[in-house]
Amino acid sequence: MGVLRVKEGVEFNPIAPGGFRILSALDQVAAQGGDLTISSGSDGTHSGPTDPHKLGNAYDVRTHDLSANEKTSVLAAVMTLLGWDRFYGFLESPNTENEHFHFQVKKGTVYP
Repeated sequence: MGVLRVKEGVEFNPIAPGGFRILSALDQVAAQGGDLTISSGSDGTHSGPTDPHKLGNAYDVRTHDLSANEKTSVLAAVMTLLGWDRFYGFLESPNTENEHFHFQVKKGTVYP
């Protein structure tokens, strides 16, 4: 059984309804497998005040401690819980030091 962890310094202000849904899906997937670590919330450098991170609608999750098979499984499991119709998730910056999962409310969509 795993847990959802948070990297030191990650901020959660605000957390929008879509953000709570993402956090719930991450927690459920971690509980079924291994630990997952949120590496960015509303903190950090993003694309401005309307960026989904800044609005509490997006989170990044560390992938460096996952195998290739685990990355595929985690991404599929989270997106199965969230649904591709209202959420978007992908492996950002693959095979780089900045590699991570990015999950957000789908652009142009309002949740709920």
